[in-house]
Amino acid sequence: MSGAVAPYLFERKKVEQGSPIIEGLPEVGLVGTIVTSYIATTLKGDSVGYIEVPELPPIVTVLESRIMEPCRLYRVSLESRQLLLLYSDVPVPPRGMWGMANSIVEIASTLKSPIISVGGIPEPDRLDIEKPKVYVLSNDEELMKMAMATEYVQRFENGYLTGVKAAILKSAAKRDVKVLLALVQSHMNYPDPGAAAEVITFLNRLLGASIPVDTLLEQAEQLKMQMRDLMRRTSANLARMPVGLQLESPPGYIR
Repeated sequence: MSGAVAPYLFERKKVEQGSPIIEGLPEVGLVGTIVTSYIATTLKGDSVGYIEVPELPPIVTVLESRIMEPCRLYRVSLESRQLLLLYSDVPVPPRGMWGMANSIVEIASTLKSPIISVGGIPEPDRLDIEKPKVYVLSNDEELMKMAMATEYVQRFENGYLTGVKAAILKSAAKRDVKVLLALVQSHMNYPDPGAAAEVITFLNRLLGASIPVDTLLEQAEQLKMQMRDLMRRTSANLARMPVGLQLESPPGYIR
């Protein structure tokens, strides 16, 4: 495992110990990006920190004349708990993925928090699928039981994972951090709000929340237009990575 831990900063006094961290960095279908941005907006989240990606060129986000880091941590309050949401305006370059994963796991370890990593699985027949399936995978048996108890997901049984999600799993194994992946069938190179809505519905059941998805579905076309440039940059980024996030049996696998 290579790559130094990327710099990060978060305001610990504002974050409750054990608050689940929802990781939604830009990847397939921008599912994680849509999930985290929608939840942060709907629940009026406030920024409590950031993770810096040294491998990116110098870049800041300007939002309503405010200067912000492009990769931000938001805090939101549910009925009985807090959530941390990791959102990014830019895709993480392949050479920065180890550092990003190490920082996410370091924050989770400090807070004694589980990581819920959400994203998309490319599905060539997505246009013909009205209700995409959500697949889950975890390094913790109890988390997996909780996910399956929602009766809304299927197990990710065979396949490949690459990128930040694979790096998070590897890094978490060294820090004893619990990780749950929730991956939904989605478009590869188009923003997929419909797939993101399925992930939010699953999170509602998992966390005992009631985040509405109607507005997300109503704004689907607007979101696709707003996120087309980020999707273009993310697609170019994914093209430089090994094929991953695939549901298939590895060849020659010996049990």
